[in-house]
Amino acid sequence: MALARSKTKRSIPPPLPGAASARPATTGWKYLSPAELSGLKNMLFAARVIVEGAYAGRHRSPYKGSAAEFVDYREYYPGDEIRTIDWKAYARTDRHFVKLFQRETDMACHIVLDRSASMGYGGKAFRAFFPTKEVSKLEYGSYLAAALAYLLVKQGDRVGLTLFDEKVTAHVPAGSTFPHLYSILNVLEQQKPGKKTSVSRALHDVFSLHKRRGMLIVISDLLDDPVKVFQALDMFRHRRFEVVLFHVLHRYELTLPPLDSVNFVDAESNETMTARPGDIAESYEAELRTYLDQTAAAARARGIDYNLVNTATPHAVALQKYLLVRSAL
Repeated sequence: MALARSKTKRSIPPPLPGAASARPATTGWKYLSPAELSGLKNMLFAARVIVEGAYAGRHRSPYKGSAAEFVDYREYYPGDEIRTIDWKAYARTDRHFVKLFQRETDMACHIVLDRSASMGYGGKAFRAFFPTKEVSKLEYGSYLAAALAYLLVKQGDRVGLTLFDEKVTAHVPAGSTFPHLYSILNVLEQQKPGKKTSVSRALHDVFSLHKRRGMLIVISDLLDDPVKVFQALDMFRHRRFEVVLFHVLHRYELTLPPLDSVNFVDAESNETMTARPGDIAESYEAELRTYLDQTAAAARARGIDYNLVNTATPHAVALQKYLLVRSAL
C-alpha cells in the first residue's frame, strides 16, 4: 500500500457550525449503544502523567495547593496562609514550615481519528468478497472514539475530537458536558472515508490547537511514513502529553483473506496488483510483523501507550480489556 505525503501547509478549520445540535434521545446513536453504556459504567480512564486543567477533578495537577495528598514541606514566607503551617514541625524544629499538597484537576483529552480512504477498508463495499461481515476500520475507530468520549465525560473530564485525512477536516474543542458528547457523536455519524493519509501532517496541525498538557489519543491505521509519524508525536511528548495510540487494522490486513485470486487496489493511490493470497501470505505476514514490531518498539521507547486492535475483536471487548490492563499498571 502506497504511503501518502503532503508538503502543503494546511489550515485548521473552525469548529463545525452544527456541532452543538443533538438528535432526540429516543433516536439512539450508531456508535454508542445502551449495552456499551452499561458495560462502561464502572470503568475509569485515569491519566498516568500530570495534567493541566482548570477545574477540580481526579488527575494529578502540576500546581500545588490545599488538597488531600501531602507531597512536601517548605519554609513559611510572609503572606502564606497561617492555616497551612505545620505546628508539629514547628514544635520539633522551632521553625515555621507549611505543608504542600498535590491538587487534583480535570483532564483534557484530545481524540484524533483517521478518516482517510484506507480506513474505509472492510466495510459494506467488501461484504460481497469477504466471508465475514465486519465493520470497516473507520467504523471500528468511530466506535472506539465514541466509547472513550462517553467514558471521559462521565468521569468529569473534558474531551475533544479531531478528524483528518491528508489534512484536518473537522475539529470539536474539548468539553465536559453530555450535550458536548452529543456534538461529538453527531460529527462521528456524519463522517465518511476521505482522501489520502497524512498522519504526520495532521498531528503537526493538531499540535498547534493544544497549549496545555493533557492526553492525546490517536486512532489510525498508520499508513504513513512511521519515522515522520513518531517525529510528530515527539512534539506532544516533549510538551509532556500522555499519548495513547490505537493502531487499527482489519483482520484481512493481519492475515490475507482466504480467496483464490485477488486484485489488490490501494484505496489512496488506486495502484493495482493481482496475486493469489496463498502464494504471498508468508512473505506478506513476515513484512507486516517486522513493521508492527518496529512500530511497537518506537512507541515503547517514547513512553507511548501502543495498542494494536483488530476489527475481528468487538470494540467493546478490546476497550474493556485495555482499560483493565491500564488500571492494573
